[in-house]
Amino acid sequence: MVTFVKFDVETYNRTKGLSDSPIYTFVEEETPDIEMITDSEGNPTLGGRIGYALAYALMAGFIGYFVLFI
Repeated sequence: MVTFVKFDVETYNRTKGLSDSPIYTFVEEETPDIEMITDSEGNPTLGGRIGYALAYALMAGFIGYFVLFI
């Protein structure tokens, strides 16, 4: 899991007028790993395979565009 730190706006807005409280705080959140959607047996779904194929085709197209035209 990847952890990133974000500014906690809610705590800041609640405590910004108080003199003895924290002015701001940061919250560490974990983002889930990106993985292919599977069915109950653990096999990738047809939609997941089509999505991956489209994503790789778009990525190859962008790379090809930058190689040829830039």
